[in-house]
Amino acid sequence: MLCDEKMRRDILSRLHGYRYEHSLGVERCAIALAKKYGGDPELAGAAGILHDITKHLSPQEQLNLCEKYGIIPCTVEKSEPKMLHGKTAAAIARREYHMPDEVCDAIACHTTGRAKMTILDKILYLADYIEETRDFPGVEKARELAETSIDRALLYCYDQTLIELITRGKLIHSDTIAAYNDMIRQGVRWRDEERA
Repeated sequence: MLCDEKMRRDILSRLHGYRYEHSLGVERCAIALAKKYGGDPELAGAAGILHDITKHLSPQEQLNLCEKYGIIPCTVEKSEPKMLHGKTAAAIARREYHMPDEVCDAIACHTTGRAKMTILDKILYLADYIEETRDFPGVEKARELAETSIDRALLYCYDQTLIELITRGKLIHSDTIAAYNDMIRQGVRWRDEERA
C-alpha cells in the first residue's frame, strides 16, 4: 500500500483550511479519473493528496527547499516562486514519503503541465483543475469535457490557463507552452463540437 493510514494522517496534518479540502477533493477526483481512463487509482490518489503539500510555504521557504533538494528554478519560477510548489512537493513526496518516480513526476508538473505527459500526469493536472471544490468561470466546461476525453479536457484547461496568464500580464512557463503545443501537434481539439 502506497499510503497507509499513518502516512495519510501525517500528510493531512500538513494541510490546512481550503488546501486540506482541496487536496482531498483532488485525491477523490484523481482516483475517479484513473478508473475512467485506465490509470492506476492508488498512484493517482497518492499524487492527489500530496500535490499541494508545500503550497502554503512562503516564497523564501520554497527557495530554501529548492536549495536543500538541488532544484534549480528557471527564470519564470524565480519571479513566481509559488510556482515551485509542484517541484518542492515532489521532492517531499520522494524523500519523506518514498513515493515512486511516476507519482513524483506527476506532482512536479501539476502546475505547468509538460510535453509528453503520462496518463498519471494528465490525471493529476486535470483533477487539480476540476475537483469538486473548484468554482470559477470555465470549470463546468472542463468537467463536461472530462466526461468524454481526458485530452480534450486537458487542452481546454491549457487554453484557459494561457488566457488567464496573458490577461493578467504574467510570465508563462516554457513547460506550459510545450504542453499546449504537444497536444496541438497530436491533433487534439476541444472546440470541434462547438463548430459543428
